Amino acid sequence: LTLAVERRPSPRSPWRPSRLHMNTDALVATSIVVFMLTRAFIGRRASGIASALCASGGLSTSARRAAPPMSRRVLETDEPVIVKMKALLAAAPAGTVSLAQGVVHWQPPEEALEAAREAVGLAPTHLYSADEGIPELRAALRASLASEHGLEGVEVMVTAGANQAFLNTVLMALNAGDSAVLFAPYYFNHLMALQMTGHADSILIGPAVSHDLLPDLNWLESQLERRNVGITPGLPAAPIRLVTLCTPGNPSGVNLPRAIVERAVALTARYGCFLYLDHAYAHFVHDGKRLAVCSAAHVLSCFSFSKAYGMAGWRIGVLTYPPELGAQLLKVQDTAVICPSVISQYAALAALGAGAKWVRAHVDALAPQRALVRAALAPLGADSIVGGSGAIYLLARLPSAHVDDARVAEWLVHRHGVAVIPASYCGMPGWIRVCYSNLGADAMRTATERLRRACEELVASDVLPTGRPPLSGPSTAS
Repeated sequence: LTLAVERRPSPRSPWRPSRLHMNTDALVATSIVVFMLTRAFIGRRASGIASALCASGGLSTSARRAAPPMSRRVLETDEPVIVKMKALLAAAPAGTVSLAQGVVHWQPPEEALEAAREAVGLAPTHLYSADEGIPELRAALRASLASEHGLEGVEVMVTAGANQAFLNTVLMALNAGDSAVLFAPYYFNHLMALQMTGHADSILIGPAVSHDLLPDLNWLESQLERRNVGITPGLPAAPIRLVTLCTPGNPSGVNLPRAIVERAVALTARYGCFLYLDHAYAHFVHDGKRLAVCSAAHVLSCFSFSKAYGMAGWRIGVLTYPPELGAQLLKVQDTAVICPSVISQYAALAALGAGAKWVRAHVDALAPQRALVRAALAPLGADSIVGGSGAIYLLARLPSAHVDDARVAEWLVHRHGVAVIPASYCGMPGWIRVCYSNLGADAMRTATERLRRACEELVASDVLPTGRPPLSGPSTAS
């Protein structure tokens, strides 16, 4: 290839070409070079597009680069135990039954289902509602909370489940570096929400006292005194800005006495921090007891339609709060979800119309299931079983030879065909959480027969037996 370009100065451009000499071979060769360069350029563009498609799941290529580092907040958040248990159940032998996830075995009131069907044809269903929820549902909730629980003087926000109510509270209440208090045994999603919002290093886990695992409020008072009033040398100066109590308790199954709740309200008021009362199981207070509620300038509470009304999939929770916090909580609500599902709100409104009597009939009917689970756990010893006064759980301590609760939970599935929650995810290693509301009577008898045999084996041997005995009851996975 011979390519000669002669240039001469020009008034407009000293480098403007004047003559271009090419022979025929040069022209052909130049065309080939241009073609090869063009193909290489297109190939690089295509490679870049392929890499992008690969990253989005569209293509698979060895040229795919590693993803950027993920946030420390997410990496330091615990794995969701319910997701892990569902994966374990999905791979479990046929006929395995579950006493793991906290749901009820009944469906919503027929009034709620009919309201949802009617709402499909209403124009407002397909639009955003007010951020805090449709006005008629909020008005009905205020009336219901006052009549059923005596809770008055609060504002009401409808959330996408009770978990979102807690997340709204965390984002409103805590600055970076502030401390938050949970008490073991705690609800695992409370811990995860605090970890995910950047507070993994400032979560304080309070101890429990007594057989019922009540929160140690003497410990809380000492921590508040040290962190919110005087700074102790060597102790990080991270004030406590949020204390959370779950009553009735998940996973403890214990309804907190009014004296405990009232003292927690007084302590948090004295030391200038928020108190969050998780009442997701408000309707599950047993043996004639009542739920201890409170309204104060620093107290927020949550309630849920997921449990008592059988509406877990509809994702409707309730956050109650002092009116002066409303504008800031709305910032979080508008950013997170704008508003909860409108059709779910109409269904929830109709569910309230079914009345407390409908709820009480279903909750009271759980007494036989609760007794079956308690009897199944009896081989572990009466002192090893906690709960029964509230919520839908019993908590059981494993024998000292089997404190690896996660391993025991897997063993229960593979050997005995029954699933429970390892309570190490709730700050109680060596314990298991057992739900007694998620199966009907027949399936519950099957599950508890298996659980009883498993508990007998745990007590009898320091080594987990292997193999799988014949399963009792019908082969109904749940």
